Amino acid sequence: MADPIIESAEQALEHHAERAREVEHRVKNTLQLISSIVLLQGRRAADEGARQALKAVQQRVAAVSVAHRHVGWNDDSETVEVAALVREIVGDLAGSAGREGVDIDLDLDAVTIPGRQGAPVALLVSEAVGNALRHAYPDGRKGRIQVAVRRTESGFDLTVCDDGVGMEADASKTGFGLTVVQLMTQQLRGRLETAAAQPGLRLSVSVPMDTATPSA
Repeated sequence: MADPIIESAEQALEHHAERAREVEHRVKNTLQLISSIVLLQGRRAADEGARQALKAVQQRVAAVSVAHRHVGWNDDSETVEVAALVREIVGDLAGSAGREGVDIDLDLDAVTIPGRQGAPVALLVSEAVGNALRHAYPDGRKGRIQVAVRRTESGFDLTVCDDGVGMEADASKTGFGLTVVQLMTQQLRGRLETAAAQPGLRLSVSVPMDTATPSA
């Protein structure tokens, strides 16, 4: 005969998990709604600067929405597969940018992170790749962007490298996109490095093991 205490505990856990999934579903729907509103507002904006600013906001909201879509459950804990997350975000950015002649290569190790870290990682990828698509290849210049995720003994490294025109000397002080990258790196307790790639720019974020669990 089944132990009623064990059954009651299992039912309570299942109820908690179901409530969590319902909340997650509502969050995803809310983010999609916000993204749609910002996109619509951007299309109606008369000023080109305002349109570009709203487009950047829409891409950031979309990246967070993608992160929530990729949250899965493993023994009552939320997890995110980084490779799948990166593929979808990069695909969305490449599609919206419509840049012919700029190829994006992906080299992604299997890495699993806690669900709460999905949004910061999604924003890191969105900002780094989005900035490269917007700024590294002006006037129809062709090139290649490389996005890599590497498992390390201490966690994982996320690297975005382009062969474009590089970053201006004062961009680190004024670029809002890089400010977002810095904030997300701090939230992940990671380490950010930017360097000239000769040509182009190389951006790398190292995330420690206590916020990232490499897959077996």
